[in-house]
Amino acid sequence: MTDTTPPPASGRKPYDGPTYTCQHPKLGALTGRLIKSLHFPGTSTVQLRSILYAQVHKRFAPCVLLESIPDDFDARPHRDFTQFGHACPQVGATKPAWFDAYGGPLEDDQGLGFDEFTCLTLSVSVPESHLSSDNPKPLPVMIYVHGGGAQEGVGHVDGLHSSAPLAAYSSEVSLPVVTVNIGYRLDWLGSLVCQDMIEEYNGDPSVSLHGPFNLTIQDQRAAFAWIHHFIGGFGGDAENITAFGESAGSILLIYHICGSPERLFNRAILQSGVIFGHDSFEDKESEYRGLLKHFEIEGSTAAERLEKLRQVPAEELAKYPGRHMMPFVDDIPGVNVPKSLFPRGRPTFMKQTSLISSCPWLGDIAIGDDFWEGYVFKDLLRPISAVRLVRGVRSIFPEKEAARLLCAYGLSLTPELAIETDKNLFWRNVTHFFGDIFFSVPIHQLVTRLARRNTATTTTDSVASKRKVYRYSFSLSNPFFRSDHSFVTGHHFVETLFLFLTLLHRYPTHRDKWLERQAKETARRWILFANGKEPWDEYVVSESGDTNSAKMAVCDDIRGWHVKTMAQDEEESNPTRGAPGDTSAGEPGRKHTKR
Repeated sequence: MTDTTPPPASGRKPYDGPTYTCQHPKLGALTGRLIKSLHFPGTSTVQLRSILYAQVHKRFAPCVLLESIPDDFDARPHRDFTQFGHACPQVGATKPAWFDAYGGPLEDDQGLGFDEFTCLTLSVSVPESHLSSDNPKPLPVMIYVHGGGAQEGVGHVDGLHSSAPLAAYSSEVSLPVVTVNIGYRLDWLGSLVCQDMIEEYNGDPSVSLHGPFNLTIQDQRAAFAWIHHFIGGFGGDAENITAFGESAGSILLIYHICGSPERLFNRAILQSGVIFGHDSFEDKESEYRGLLKHFEIEGSTAAERLEKLRQVPAEELAKYPGRHMMPFVDDIPGVNVPKSLFPRGRPTFMKQTSLISSCPWLGDIAIGDDFWEGYVFKDLLRPISAVRLVRGVRSIFPEKEAARLLCAYGLSLTPELAIETDKNLFWRNVTHFFGDIFFSVPIHQLVTRLARRNTATTTTDSVASKRKVYRYSFSLSNPFFRSDHSFVTGHHFVETLFLFLTLLHRYPTHRDKWLERQAKETARRWILFANGKEPWDEYVVSESGDTNSAKMAVCDDIRGWHVKTMAQDEEESNPTRGAPGDTSAGEPGRKHTKR
């Protein structure tokens, strides 16, 4: 049996600052930090860090939702939530370079601790004035689901994503919200699928109504259930929840939208991520066999094999690669699951549009991407051959379409010309190419298809007709002089360096604090959306399906946040447009919207 004894305290710096004790009507007295921000001096925020929402009693087992505060679950003092708890064991955030993209670790990034049995926590931030008021009106709730490919991420216990500044700023702009960051299990701890787990589950199906698989998704469902039940005691409105997630966080939110028949949240902001595939049971079983072989595990029974795998240190398990972002969405062989995670149908790349559109409980939705999403693939794509890529494109597409595609990305038109291609220029262009394929084009297609369904549907036919769709593209450059992301325009996840307002003290102050103003404007638009207001113009497609007049919001280095039509974006991206030196399009020759 895996040892579930709470680990010793992590290396967090002791906290001796102001505290606030919240008398929660259901959970009792809870003590958190009372934060007075230098950037938002007009308001104080109460932040309760790493409240446990569910427990994990055994590795590879479904979590158990908590209805009270346990007497003992980690090394922190009982009912004291002034310190962040543990993250799920992983490789990513254990590396010093993890924090380089924003100039190095913040104070709350120091001393991160990792533990698979106490990582199912969430942090809540509330404007103090709201908690101290008599009979206040419940506030809208914003729930953040961090990214990381379902294999890494510390967005519920780190400094970058800390929810307190966002809550403080919401109060300053008179649109107060309660902010929540949730953690969940990652890598093999959340994604393992195999026949051995089926046999174990059949021995005791009572461990989960959702079956034995997709523990990452099950953890998040438990977090949403906890929030619905308890957020009212923190001043939040359980009937007015906006979920927002980046990359894998966005993808996982779509699985919830497609799968859950019950309301989990009211609105969603999907940042740089849509469903792009799933694995068959055979593929998952093959992965599991590879895992056993790697750790030299043998056994005559399912119980014996799983038990040996449970003894492998979690940090070693995390190092073995897997397809963690490819869940299993089919029926489980030989298992009659009492409450399927996907009763409305299999969420797949092709079916996600119809499943989102037909979701009976989802309201407005904002969807967007970053300008240079493919920069995230830079290391993977460096060895690729220009000749092989050109041959591949020409073999897949008809001649004219292949030529247009290659030309659009500055790639050679023939294998012979590709031989002479400058390697650095090719590497740059091919990252744009693959970023659009895997991120920007699917995102743009999803937005457009959802908007078309809204246009084509009458108000009596579907909830989709009442749902507003918003489109954005984020193109600010990374301003932090420390990493290989420095000065890259619109790289994957760059909006998180502005949205949470945790880096205001690190931005350059040129152009009258230009970047600070863009960060606040980014946060304001997300907060507006959470308050049920328009963050920018709705993305509307004509009845004929024409998108030229559809509007989107763009945030770039030249104009900051502004709204344009698709036709304007097309025109501004024309490489022959304007006089020499005209940079108003952000980067000549590439559109924010990919068609």
